[in-house]
Formats: sequence, C-alpha cells, structure tokens
Amino acid sequence: MSGRKKSLPDEISRKMLEAISNILGLKAADVMKDPIYANKDTTVFEAARILDNSDRGEIIVLDDNKKVIGIVTERDIVRRAVAKDLDLKQTKLEDIMTKKVVVVLADADLGTVAKVMSSKGIRRVPVVNRFGKLLGVIDSRDLASALTTQKDVLERMVSGLEAELARVTKELMSREEVKKLDKSAERIYE
Repeated sequence: MSGRKKSLPDEISRKMLEAISNILGLKAADVMKDPIYANKDTTVFEAARILDNSDRGEIIVLDDNKKVIGIVTERDIVRRAVAKDLDLKQTKLEDIMTKKVVVVLADADLGTVAKVMSSKGIRRVPVVNRFGKLLGVIDSRDLASALTTQKDVLERMVSGLEAELARVTKELMSREEVKKLDKSAERIYE
C-alpha cells in the first residue's frame, strides 16, 4: 500500500476518526482551572475573603508538599462555622475542612471525571499529578460545559460526515467500475 494514494473515503474516515479522538480525548488537565489553595492554618475568615475576591466556591487545603489534605467550600463555611457560631478569625480551615478528598489524575478522561463526581455526589474535584501534587480543580460547571461542547461538536461532525458520505457515495456510484458491477449483477440475476 505504500506509495499508493489513499482513496477519498479512506482519507475522510481518517480525518473524522482523528477529530473524534481529539474531542473525546479531552482530559481533566484540558478543562481544569487554576486552583485556589491555602494551608490548614489559614483562618476561616481569611478563606472567606480569598473566596470572595476570587469568585470561586472552594479552597483546596494543601500540606507543605503541595499535596491535597482537605477541601473547604462556601457551604462548609456556612454550615460548619457560621451556623455553629464559631469565631471565624480563630477557627482554622483544618477544623472545618473535608478531609477525605476525592481527587482525579490530570490524564483522566472527562467520562471518568463525570463518573467519579456523580458516584461520589461531589461538585468539585481537585486534579493532581501522579505524585499527588495539586494541579487544578474541576467543578460541575466546567465539566458540563466541556461535555456539552463535545456533544455539540460531535453532532456537527456526524451531520457533516453524513453529507460528505452522501456526496462520496454519489461520486463513486457514477464511476465506470460501479456501472460494470451493475451490469455483472444484472447478468447473474437473468
């Protein structure tokens, strides 16, 4: 096959598979955003200020090696500190953080990320490298946006592929080889 020019249908198929692989191949690292993080000794008051200034809903709590040891959300601040009338300027993140944090690897595909978030009932997930160091965070809005974009692009690609396949089929059907095959088939059925 080397040296031979690829047929138009083969070339179209190759390009479509490549494009689909690129779209479906999105990884956590492709859609994560920069994380907001702090250490366990940060006060709840400081964390609330950080969240307010960043317009984000979570702070990832890291140890000295930049590994995830907790997560604190706006909801945690309200339920675990404000509602319990804790002194926000004295209470540390360590006191209110979720300690069993679910994380995903940066190379996890979006389907895996969606399954993890859904099965664990979480709206935010830190993204880490294979050594457990924080790289980013994905929230449900990021995931929904990326998956919706994938779906829309795939729908457009399928529509375009259908049109292109119809055109190629018409082109191939008009070729002399197809006409010869039709004549051969007619002889077989006579």
